[in-house]
Amino acid sequence: MARAVDVPRPWHGCGHSFRMAGNTAMKVAITGAGASVPPLIMTNERLLGMFPGPRKMPWTPEEFEKKTGIRERRFSFDFDDAAGRPVFPPGYGDAPGPAGLLAEEALRESLLVAGLDARDLDGLVVGCSTPDRLGFGSDAQLLHHRVGMRPDAAVLQVDAGCGGSVFCLQWAKEMILSGVRKKVAVVMVQLVSPLLSRDLYTGSVVYAGKENEAFLTALLFGDGAGAVILQAVDDDSESRIESSATINEYHEIVVRPAGGNLRPPGMPGIALSDHAHHVIGRRVADAYAPTMKKMIDHVLADARMDIGDIERFYPHQSNLRLIEQLMDIAGLPEDRTAINVERYGNTSGASVFILLAEDIRNQKVTLGSGDPVVIAAIGANLQYGAHVVRL
Repeated sequence: MARAVDVPRPWHGCGHSFRMAGNTAMKVAITGAGASVPPLIMTNERLLGMFPGPRKMPWTPEEFEKKTGIRERRFSFDFDDAAGRPVFPPGYGDAPGPAGLLAEEALRESLLVAGLDARDLDGLVVGCSTPDRLGFGSDAQLLHHRVGMRPDAAVLQVDAGCGGSVFCLQWAKEMILSGVRKKVAVVMVQLVSPLLSRDLYTGSVVYAGKENEAFLTALLFGDGAGAVILQAVDDDSESRIESSATINEYHEIVVRPAGGNLRPPGMPGIALSDHAHHVIGRRVADAYAPTMKKMIDHVLADARMDIGDIERFYPHQSNLRLIEQLMDIAGLPEDRTAINVERYGNTSGASVFILLAEDIRNQKVTLGSGDPVVIAAIGANLQYGAHVVRL
């Protein structure tokens, strides 16, 4: 049974549902979804050869799969196993980079599913903590340009982790309910393979008095992008976002000690491994299932539904063992809980949109049906939330 997570006091309060006071004769629906993952399959065996896991007791591929349920993940770049570094193609370095290309493919599919042209969009929200280019929202601006959106269509890039999907979905929904925008795309991207190197990800940091090794990031995460299209619909539409709740706290579960103004490159005492993302595994394990259950229970109650009313559940794909804990304590039916973490690893904020897009492709759910589904996620700095969506 998961232990209660030691988080700031506000976590124990109830989540807030947001019902905009604007045009009450209007709702917001998801009308398109798309996903993109790169073709290269990176196995546990290869990764553990480069990033062997805990120094005191290195893992075998079988042990890692047993602990996490992850068998493989997709990478945009192959690796030089001996050097422990990604292999970049000749001339690599021009925009768009791999994150931008995955985002573009996911967005184009979502537009196709929605039956829209890019010029129909009034806004674009892009969430990513591993962009191709740092600063100025460059990835989102380039994506806006490449797909051919109108110059007056709003564009926003958000530095967000695994919980970013539910927040970006909420912000896009609120844009539409304000009455200013009618069609907004949300794209979430995760691109870890170019960042991995043995020099960075076999180090460690001392955080909260404990040593945290960086290898978990190298082993848990995979590359991918997911996108959804949100549109204004009439109040009597069968398809709509029924209930939403999002919570922000400051309780770090993933840290990157160096790279910003506080600890810039070249500052004395900065180790190379300080530039790696460090997953604080115990905090993630303690927080995932109880927090996700709390939010799912809240949005279901707000929508006057229960578990049995929901056609499909889309939980953030942290690792399979945590998803199984959630299914156990929240009573989520196995046959109605979408899972792909064994094939893709943790694709951060993209994971829930990839799940939805794949279900639509495989005709497990149908847009326009009005069938209720739940999207729920939790991520870095303890951002979490959930939505009840009638497809």
